[in-house]
Amino acid sequence: MAILERKIREIVDENFNKFVKIRRDLHRHPELGLEEFRTAAKIEAYLMEWGIKVGQRINQTSVVGCIKGTCDEAINIGLRADIDALPIQELNDHDYKSVYPGKMHACGHDVHTAIQLGAAYVLQQIRSVLPGSVKLFFQQAEETVGGAKRMIEEGVLDEPHISHVLGMHVCPKMPAGNFGVKYDHAYASSDTITLDIYGHSAHGASPQDGVDAIVIASYIVTALQTLVSRNTSPLDAAVLSFGVIQGGDAHNIIANKVKLRGTLRTVDHDVRKMLKGRIFEVATHVAKAFGAEVSLQVEVGYDALVNDEIVTDIVRESAERILGDDKVKVLKEPSLGVEDFAYFAKARPSSYNRLGVANEEKGITGSVHDGKFDVDEAAIRYGILIQVMSVLMLMGVGVDD
Repeated sequence: MAILERKIREIVDENFNKFVKIRRDLHRHPELGLEEFRTAAKIEAYLMEWGIKVGQRINQTSVVGCIKGTCDEAINIGLRADIDALPIQELNDHDYKSVYPGKMHACGHDVHTAIQLGAAYVLQQIRSVLPGSVKLFFQQAEETVGGAKRMIEEGVLDEPHISHVLGMHVCPKMPAGNFGVKYDHAYASSDTITLDIYGHSAHGASPQDGVDAIVIASYIVTALQTLVSRNTSPLDAAVLSFGVIQGGDAHNIIANKVKLRGTLRTVDHDVRKMLKGRIFEVATHVAKAFGAEVSLQVEVGYDALVNDEIVTDIVRESAERILGDDKVKVLKEPSLGVEDFAYFAKARPSSYNRLGVANEEKGITGSVHDGKFDVDEAAIRYGILIQVMSVLMLMGVGVDD
């Protein structure tokens, strides 16, 4: 093992309990998107304690730090961690469970933040070998409005110019000590679909006098499911799911209006465009066949996240160096979840991959966005090491010297 790598591992091992303590404190005090004031203050305090420059907050709760490199003309790397929690009641009983009812780090952003703080600590200790600078993006509101876009608009990728951005997400489908890399499309795009169906009211005993919006909505939902199964190639990932249906005022009155709300997830841009057009066409014609009208609203969400091949190669090599070749998996299928890291990946050649956090023997198997979600904290060590090694290799630092 090279001297620099040995030193990095020693720093992580010596301070591992500190990083776990940070994670548990964040987990105990989850904050929702745009409300991460305590979290932001804690992050700033750690960075300043370690001698890392802290910039002005973006939109009140996104924090930016910078570890200055030795050469102004070198490659500069951005590291991103999301910091917000979810409106979910925690069902775990451990001593660091959420103290706020109805709020929980059920998606692992506390782990992401602890890993990034750990990587920042290590990189600060070895900053004399860094030719370029490392900017630290602690980003608000990934689960809601998408804080990445606001950070980019505020110029976080400039001064110094950031060449690449790295990030990772916990993955409860893989054991801790494993890592998944995904080339090309890694996460889907998202659009929120709202359909309003307009019929005519009548007495429930005389349905022939009205136009039943509930019956029509049922036909529309059924018809729209064929868009994925019959209008989209089986080789193109897509899903259309409706999670809300609202309509009717009384049990014996034919409903004159129904609202449907759902989510469209696609990977390919052309498939996304096609499906949005077909949703309106199919809904309009089904409604017309029953004598009703329909309106469609599409709230455009995040774009698909596309990983850069060269950057992903380096992350893969770094992970294999840390974990071993057999512990690093090349993922074949993209996730139909969404991730606003996509904004960073669209702006700069970047890579966003998955860190295993499960431990079946310890009963740590819960899914993200679930009240029983937890992680094997050994994953924090692996995440820090992979991020640090990826930064060094992207900068061209001789890690084998």
